Amino acid sequence: MTDKTLLHTARIPVRWGDMDSYGHVNNIIYMQYLEEARVAWFKLAGVAMSNVPFGPVVLQTQHTYLKPVVHPATVVVELRAGAVGRSSLVIEHRLTTVEDPQTVYGEGYCKLVWIDHAKGNSVALPEHVRALFSVI
Repeated sequence: MTDKTLLHTARIPVRWGDMDSYGHVNNIIYMQYLEEARVAWFKLAGVAMSNVPFGPVVLQTQHTYLKPVVHPATVVVELRAGAVGRSSLVIEHRLTTVEDPQTVYGEGYCKLVWIDHAKGNSVALPEHVRALFSVI
């Protein structure tokens, strides 16, 4: 994954409440970290997420949990450009921590599709978003 275009890096502090009874970050919290990283990237890329007629929705998410993250820590989420289709794109992700940057705690991808919110059907990706992926 490291040879693909880096889109964004997010640093997210692990909260005590992110932990579960097993003493590590709960599996669903990882999805929230990934969502937070994607939304931050969309904002930086100029992609409006609210009150717009067209926009991205999650079609598929896959995450492989490689090692548990424990509090205290700061998760580092790297987002990289994946495959691009007519109306969809794939954002690949990798999780490390500030405290242990050499260890990969998880990896995977999220496939998003651009839709017309009123009609509920897919539409072509905006050209400025497509351009961000064109170097792969």
